[in-house]
Amino acid sequence: MDSIYPLDDLTKLRQLQWTARHNLQVEAPRALTSPRFLRQFLESTLPDLNLNGDCTSHEMFQVQTQTFSTLSMNFVSSVCRQCRYHYHVKSDFRRVMPYNEEHRHHMLVCCETGTGGEKTRYDDTMSNARFICVSDNCFFNIEITVVPSRIQPADVAKLDDKNRTTRNLALARAQDPGRYADFSDSPLPVTDGILRRYLSDALKNTNDRPLLKINKRNKKFLVSMGDDFDDLLRFLGFYEGIDSESDEQCWYIPLPEEEQKPTRVRTLRARMEDALVELDILAKGRINPAWEDLLRAFQGDYPHIALDASCASLIRESDLATLGCLSSYPPEYFSWAAILLARLRPTDRDIFLDAALNCIADRSDEASTEIIIYRSQFDNTGPVEGKMEEAYTFFGASPDDCLTPDWFLTRYYEMARSNSTDDFNAQAQQHLEAIGTYLGRDIVSEIDPRILEKTGETGLMTSPPNGSGRRMSISSAARLLNVEPKYTAEIIRGFVEHLVHDENVDRGKVVEAIDVLSELKRQQDQPEEAAELQQIAEFVKATGYPPMLVSQPHSSPKPAVSLNTPPGLKNIGNTCYLNSLLQYFYNVKVIRDLVLNFDEVKLELDEETLGRRRTGGNGTSVNLEEAIVARQFVEMLQGLFADLQTTTDEAAQPSQKLANTALSSARDILEQQSQNTPPPLPARPSPAPPAAPTANGQTENGAASDAVSVTVESVNDKLELASSRSSQTLVDDNEDTTMSYVQLKTPDENTSAIPQSNNDVEMQDSTEPSTLDSKIAEVSRRLEHSDRSGTSQQDVGEIIGNILEHFMRAIRSDGPMPGKPDLQADKITETFFTMIVNYTIKTKQANGSGSHLEERPLNIEIVPERWITAYPEEADQASDGTGNNSGGASNVRCTLYAALDRYFSFEPIDDGNRARYSSIRSLPPILHICIQRSTPKGKNKNPVVIPEILYLDRYMEAENGTPIWFARKKVWALKERLKELEAKSIQPQSSQENPIKSIGYPESKDLDIPELEAMAAAALSSDPEDRQLQQALHDDIGPQKRRRFPDTPDSLESTLSKKIATPTSSVNDSLSDNFGDIIWETGNPLDEMIQKEILELRQKEETAFDGMTNEKYNIHAVICHRGGTAAGHYWVWIRDFKRNVWYRYNDETVTEDSRGTEAVLNDLNETGDPYYVAYVRDEMKDELVDVPQRHKPEAESSPPAGQEVEMIEGVAFEPVQVPITNGGSSA
Repeated sequence: MDSIYPLDDLTKLRQLQWTARHNLQVEAPRALTSPRFLRQFLESTLPDLNLNGDCTSHEMFQVQTQTFSTLSMNFVSSVCRQCRYHYHVKSDFRRVMPYNEEHRHHMLVCCETGTGGEKTRYDDTMSNARFICVSDNCFFNIEITVVPSRIQPADVAKLDDKNRTTRNLALARAQDPGRYADFSDSPLPVTDGILRRYLSDALKNTNDRPLLKINKRNKKFLVSMGDDFDDLLRFLGFYEGIDSESDEQCWYIPLPEEEQKPTRVRTLRARMEDALVELDILAKGRINPAWEDLLRAFQGDYPHIALDASCASLIRESDLATLGCLSSYPPEYFSWAAILLARLRPTDRDIFLDAALNCIADRSDEASTEIIIYRSQFDNTGPVEGKMEEAYTFFGASPDDCLTPDWFLTRYYEMARSNSTDDFNAQAQQHLEAIGTYLGRDIVSEIDPRILEKTGETGLMTSPPNGSGRRMSISSAARLLNVEPKYTAEIIRGFVEHLVHDENVDRGKVVEAIDVLSELKRQQDQPEEAAELQQIAEFVKATGYPPMLVSQPHSSPKPAVSLNTPPGLKNIGNTCYLNSLLQYFYNVKVIRDLVLNFDEVKLELDEETLGRRRTGGNGTSVNLEEAIVARQFVEMLQGLFADLQTTTDEAAQPSQKLANTALSSARDILEQQSQNTPPPLPARPSPAPPAAPTANGQTENGAASDAVSVTVESVNDKLELASSRSSQTLVDDNEDTTMSYVQLKTPDENTSAIPQSNNDVEMQDSTEPSTLDSKIAEVSRRLEHSDRSGTSQQDVGEIIGNILEHFMRAIRSDGPMPGKPDLQADKITETFFTMIVNYTIKTKQANGSGSHLEERPLNIEIVPERWITAYPEEADQASDGTGNNSGGASNVRCTLYAALDRYFSFEPIDDGNRARYSSIRSLPPILHICIQRSTPKGKNKNPVVIPEILYLDRYMEAENGTPIWFARKKVWALKERLKELEAKSIQPQSSQENPIKSIGYPESKDLDIPELEAMAAAALSSDPEDRQLQQALHDDIGPQKRRRFPDTPDSLESTLSKKIATPTSSVNDSLSDNFGDIIWETGNPLDEMIQKEILELRQKEETAFDGMTNEKYNIHAVICHRGGTAAGHYWVWIRDFKRNVWYRYNDETVTEDSRGTEAVLNDLNETGDPYYVAYVRDEMKDELVDVPQRHKPEAESSPPAGQEVEMIEGVAFEPVQVPITNGGSSA
């Protein structure tokens, strides 16, 4: 919704804040804390805004259709019952500082005034002003627009005139007695009711309905309104005309803008809605008070201190006005306000400090002492020193920093880039002149105008630089630390730890580099990251080493920034991967309902029930110990989910026991095995060729080589939970790791990939517990066991497998699995598992020169998969490193479709004698896609372009002759041709074999025309349509040697396209799987034509499945991993479909991104961060996923709807209803 009223970027906000501070220094306007600002707004006493001074106590009511709230802004459209002026309040709290001792509240100063800029047709703004917080690094700002009443006082008087309609009726009867003879004068029509109906009908009307009109001779209209309200009707958009049917004068009711939620102000629809609310006010109807909305927008809540009469009488209103405070503030608020204002306006320092001491009186020695100590710094300061202090303050510095002239010159350039006004330059150069005189150097004469015109990287100057007066640049800092500037503080900490152990490293330089990156984060609106880096810098400076990241399970909880913001999860030590997954599953309704209503679905622990239970796509049995582990996992998760629903803190904390359980499979927990073994090999057929047939056509196991075999490959439970294409993990277990970034490595190829399976897991104790209770106690003891806080580093893919394993073993079966009745379905398989069909097909030679595929496959393997694997483009060289460039060394992007194609693609095996490919028999409601990042070279960081909408029709199982079948064969043939052309474009003279072999026939460039024709004849049958295809192919490769499809009017490609568009039922085995022999091109194209042909073929490939949109999926979540094999960090993006926003869950920190899905995906698609993607079936998304809201505490009392609310200073506000109790959102 933020896009309706775009918010300013950080550069603009810095300029506005500078303007406000400048105004405070020069013009001495009143600075107001947010609560006092709200009070003066309601009292109509804000001097910068025309708030209708005739109304001294606004009683605000909400225009509900125009009011909305997000985690980054509030917009309140309100109208005063007394004066009926309209007030639009827009507050932006994306970039705010949390409330603390340095920032007790927002201190607001006016930074812009006017009438709202360029006017539109329906914009009648009277006054507009904007205010921004002047505290360091806080950019909370609020804009107020004043609009006059829609129904003018003269019209209100007419509506109230009870005799007006009587007079109108008498006049009408006199002019036309016959027409009004039967018109009853008891009761007479109510004018405001008729006008309300006209407006309501107009707002409900749509473009597909005719214009509404009112005949001026309509008896009710003439009596109730006549021509008394012509000006009002014109103001509301009504216009006069001639009725084409009756040829009489009428009023046409216009069509307002199309309805949207919320309604945009300054439109005809908004004007009509405003008039309706005013009519409700005049009729004393029921409307919603706007108090709570205004309290949120103004961030007007504060800790209220009750004062007795004697104490309150000692506080003068003039002192409160000087400080911009309210009398009921805690004493420390007065000292904070005074010191802040004194720093910003040193010339009035004593005025501010004296006012604060008067307000504090004897209520707080600590607050009074703070002021006295601050004032003592300036006891011996003369006029010259005061001017010097003001100059230093202008540049955000202090004389105690011992800064050089070069620092001020560079600081001036930085500030000028965000504010190049003449006013700024005059002020800045005046202060530079004063500082230059003090330092003995003419700084102003050294200003280079050319530097002001340059953009790009600059050193950052928040802390004193080195002795030369200059700081290292951002690139130098990143290079020294061996990181990229965009790395998180957590990742940078890891690299610093490795760096400072080198005795040859200059730790002073390291500290300076960290400080530079800290300031960069601050300028990028990442205050938490900046603060963490600053702590690291200070610790390294003091000790020579970075602070270790250890969990603080008993640390004081931080209150939530907003109760509308979903809570985060605390990192208890290396659990970023777990937090990402738990947040994701919490947002899936099926999982959340399963966990919170576990008693309804839980598996009983009796021997008979366990003996019947089989789980997953392999039908794995469940023993008692495994079921106990699973049940305890879900019960612990139930507690965590309940905390997430009710906590008012910033984050909930997973228990150590929950982390231990999610970390490992039940077998590993019960056997206390190490997790150092890599994940198992895939369940789909191995890339190695099938067993070679013997002389009698039998394979080594005795099966006939050409017989059809439909099987589900037997795998152990961990294998079944892995993808059939994902065979490597991103992380390895490392007991020595203490930070929350993940150690990554490629699995050892010599390690056995499939651990020995043993479904009957035995307890390892010497004496096995005999009773159910004792077994539960023993399992619980093992789960509790941990020699440290947190867990070892783990891979998201592995942990998903463990979590789903626990879920399935904890719940009852729902019956046979559809399509696999020998397996058991449950809520997990029904929600996430995809039914994959893997085909192995035999090929055979045709006339000794080519090959085609046999009609009957050798093997059909049906595998229920929990995810599908997508393969990024391979990097040309090792892609792992300190950087996180989008493509590693090669920076190669590909679409998600192209990455999925590698999973489902046709692959030759056994020297081209056999081939295999996969398709989808059935899709789940929620589809998981794992992007295979792990390679023998390290992490593959090549970007995969993730679309918002994913159509999966192209991968569905299809009958021969259907459009999908034809399109798929066409695309496979196109890919073969593209591989050949790309190989030529890279190495025209090389005979090097392509990385993936073609489908068992010689390269077309080595064949002459007769050979190609012979291959085509072998590939096609005698079916009439195939003969047409054969003729088309002959035309393409015949004597004319045509090289591209567009040159042939009736080409093979166009003929296939026709078959895709219009399938023919008579096609049985005509094309079969003979696509490998369809030769799309021939000869050796001229070099200058290759690239053009590649482009044309790629366009054909991309559009081959256009129009196939039955299997529509919408993006829901993206789990990301940043870093390489040395270090990394996980977080997750989750989409809120209802509010059309995204949330970024990064351990404790949850931020909202309301830019829209396209913007979020554009950012993600530039990097190699996305690792695990979740899509939901589009038509089911609202019933499948959502972002659950916290259960907010109810206010102790609230006024009934319609009850008048009197605003009195000193009445405590309800903080729980305000979403920014700690300084606003960090979003």
